[in-house]
Order: sequence, then C-alpha cells, then structure tokens
Amino acid sequence: MIKDRKAAFLPPIFLLSEGILYYFILTASGRVLMYTSFLSVVLCFAFALLCSDKSSILTVFALACTVGADFFLVLQTPAERIWGMVFFLVAQTLYAVKLHLCTGNKPILFVRILLTVLAEAVALIVLGSRLDALAAISMCYYANLLINIIEGFTVFSKNRLFPIGLLLFILCDTVIGLQVAASGYLPIGPNSLLHKIIFMDFNLSWFFYLPSQVLISMSTLPRSNQ
Repeated sequence: MIKDRKAAFLPPIFLLSEGILYYFILTASGRVLMYTSFLSVVLCFAFALLCSDKSSILTVFALACTVGADFFLVLQTPAERIWGMVFFLVAQTLYAVKLHLCTGNKPILFVRILLTVLAEAVALIVLGSRLDALAAISMCYYANLLINIIEGFTVFSKNRLFPIGLLLFILCDTVIGLQVAASGYLPIGPNSLLHKIIFMDFNLSWFFYLPSQVLISMSTLPRSNQ
C-alpha cells in the first residue's frame, strides 16, 4: 500500500522538480549550472530508490554509479574523466546484466563481446600511440551502451521508457565524445560544421542527458504506473 501511494504522488513531484532543474541547466552557467546538474542526477537516483521494487535493483545500482560518475565529471574541477568513465562503464555493465536476465539472449552476449573487441581495435588503429586509458574505457563503454540500446528495444513492449532513455543517453555521449575527440584525438577543425554543432552556444549534451536519466529512473516504476 505504501509503495502504491509513493508510485502515485512521487512521479508528478519528481517530474516538476526535474523540469525546474532542466530549465536552469539549459540557461544557467557557473556554479548554478554545476550544482543543478548534479542535483538533477541525484534526484533521479533518489526517485528510483524510493519507487522501485526488487526487480529494478540493478537499475537503482546503475543510477547510483551514474551519480558517482557525475561527481567526478560535474563537481570536480578539473573533471576527473577517467574515474567518471569507469563509473559510467560499471553502470552500463549493470544495465547489460539486467537486460540479459530479462531476455536470456545468448547470441547478443556474443555480439556484445565481439563489438567491444572491435571497438577497441578500431580505436587502436585510428589513434595509434594516442590511445590512452580514457579512450580505451570510453570505447568499451560506448560499445556496451550501443548493445544495451539494441537489446533494450527487443523488449520494448515490456518497458518502453528504458530503451528510449538509453537512446537519449547515447546522443548525449556522442556529443561529449566528439567534444573530447576534438581536443586532440581527431582532426575536427574549428571551422567545420561538426565543430560548430558540438560546441554550439547551448548545453546540447545535457539537453539529451537529463531526459535520459529521468526516463531510466521512471522505468523502475511498476508497469501500470509508467
């Protein structure tokens, strides 16, 4: 009964709170941007923790890892990117376990391993001696996020919010990945259209990122409440 009541009144409060924070994230700068960004992710974790049941425990732990990642990437100056990506990789690993337990799809497990190895091989070929720990972890993370999206959509009828959240997640990470790549990994010139898009005067990464975390946290609700 208590869980049902939480599922009834917490989502509107959660969405309103995140909507307010989203406004500041897209319009503010400096410390206001820093603290509202981190708070929005903490709220996603807190919401899932309060409203989920045992079936969503892996998602809750993954959201906790996301909080850890953003602690290093958002609150730390300068950002500790390697630690941030380690936490994000753990989060995607937990999502992978969750999806595998749901689907029992052994062939896609093989595809996951193959794509991860392929991603690392491509990174080594493209970057050569410039391949470092951050790039290696990021490629492993990105490959597993991509497979999670594919596997998530195979069970779309069971949970619509989760794969859509992951899809927005990869859009955010694509923007950030290209920004990092432009800083020394790949020749993305300042006059190119791609450079102008990824460095536009608008918080494009968080435009995708916060909705992704909101949807993933909402996916922990019982299906009748989603």
